[in-house]
Amino acid sequence: MKCLLQAFFVIWLAAMPRVRAGADPGVGGRITNSRGSAEKEFVAATEPLFKQYCFSCHGDKKARGEINLERMSIAPDLATLFKNWEKVVAMLEQKEMPPEEKPQPSDVDRERLITTVRQTLQAFIREHEGDPGRVAMRQLTSAEYAYTILDLTRLDLGLEKNFVSDAVGGEGFSNVGDVQFIQDSTLERYLEAAKIVSSHAIIGAGPLRFYRDPGKTGQELSAIRRIQEIYQQHGFRTASGEGGEAFGLEHYSKAFYAAWRFRYRQELGLAEATLESLAKGEGVDAPFVRHIWSVLNDSSLSFPSTEIVTAWRKLPPPENQHGSHEQIREECEKLYKVLQDWQLSLAENTGEAEVATVLTENSFKASSTNSFRIRLAWPEGTTNAAFEISVVPVAGK
Repeated sequence: MKCLLQAFFVIWLAAMPRVRAGADPGVGGRITNSRGSAEKEFVAATEPLFKQYCFSCHGDKKARGEINLERMSIAPDLATLFKNWEKVVAMLEQKEMPPEEKPQPSDVDRERLITTVRQTLQAFIREHEGDPGRVAMRQLTSAEYAYTILDLTRLDLGLEKNFVSDAVGGEGFSNVGDVQFIQDSTLERYLEAAKIVSSHAIIGAGPLRFYRDPGKTGQELSAIRRIQEIYQQHGFRTASGEGGEAFGLEHYSKAFYAAWRFRYRQELGLAEATLESLAKGEGVDAPFVRHIWSVLNDSSLSFPSTEIVTAWRKLPPPENQHGSHEQIREECEKLYKVLQDWQLSLAENTGEAEVATVLTENSFKASSTNSFRIRLAWPEGTTNAAFEISVVPVAGK
């Protein structure tokens, strides 16, 4: 019974067709190409001018930039050619069309074209606001199915390898709803895959869990939970794969605060306090606070680690025994965010599922130069390729 229920559950989750976000399959397809009075007026106002100034470059015989105004001016088809019309009006506004060597429309005619096209596009937007047009129902591809199972179970079972290859549309993508199909043999493979997934499920006291080896006992499940609790109590995780939850992020700010209290222990009337006792009072591990203290007092640090240390050293001393502790706590929290920003800006490895921020001399490796390799692909016969490199500074320095 368990296997059967889980099988149907996984099929429903991972194999059912999906609709694009925000789309309503009950109203899809309201945008039509039938010509109304507004479109007729548009054609009457624009077609003569386009014919006079544009058809020589954008007509049936020659359509530069794949813009055929000879056809578009007769059949505007705003639903399909909306972006092309946006390009046309942009070129008119920038006076890049017609070319300088060609006859030019008067300023009045140019403004009439721009206004007519703009108003027609805006009217089309208002008329079809919230309408996604034709919506194709689609199912998960093999790769999407695999990622869904991975998100659900955290197990990479390679189930998609047993599926029939996905159909590919003319666009070259396998997730085009118009070319997707499912047959009896495919459904049988989904059933077999679901049975395999359900065999890895463990039902006990608590939420449903999945493990690498099927058939784990409740005793092993309890042991795994205890291990997880240990990690969550003593460790921290800033990020992980989709669905993962961060934990322990408050450890750094508490460690910074404990180190500040140790630095000013005399002023705070805590002359006998130790790093261990202050760490215990903050609920963080003593070795971690000792590590933070050693780094904060290391004179050999380099940029950008020095930025974090300098900011901590600028924390004001307590005004009295009680001091403004809440303000210092807030500053320590901001200090951790600075540390995390540096980590995300300079040290994140996008190939890893988890990003851990550790304050050490080797935490960050900033360099004024860097080498990298990229793979460029372009149609056969093309001799030139253009690409753009953007450099974004992470700090004013």
